[in-house]
Amino acid sequence: MPPSPKRAPTPAVPPCSIFRRHLKRIGLKYTTERADTLDAVTRFDGPFDVEALLAGLAKRGHRVSKATVYRTLKLLVDSGILSERPDARDCVRYEVIHGRPPANIEIRRPDGSRIAIHDDRIERLAAELCLAAGLRSDRQVLIIEASGLRESD
Repeated sequence: MPPSPKRAPTPAVPPCSIFRRHLKRIGLKYTTERADTLDAVTRFDGPFDVEALLAGLAKRGHRVSKATVYRTLKLLVDSGILSERPDARDCVRYEVIHGRPPANIEIRRPDGSRIAIHDDRIERLAAELCLAAGLRSDRQVLIIEASGLRESD
């Protein structure tokens, strides 16, 4: 049985404190819209896109414009709370990395939903392959396009 994915311990500094400090450092205010967006992104367990975030905000009754969401996502990436990564379809997806190891495996189900997990074996394999090529592995993402199980004949 493969080892279970590891979770990083809960960070001592909450993301809102890090975000507030970052905003103060660059001369911006911690607004209600930014707070609502931060709260919504921390509810995702894996990668998400802007449309999923906007839907989550609307579901909770928060009115935040799409432009504000995009600007806030950039600020959250700059502060180190989120990671931004393009997917295979040239869309940008975001992932909370503060206090969590970033997912390095994404399994795409036939229904369009996704499972994101972290496995140290991917990091080790990528480092080994890059070393053999005289390179250094900075980030690894294994994307698996899954289909339904077939009955054996």
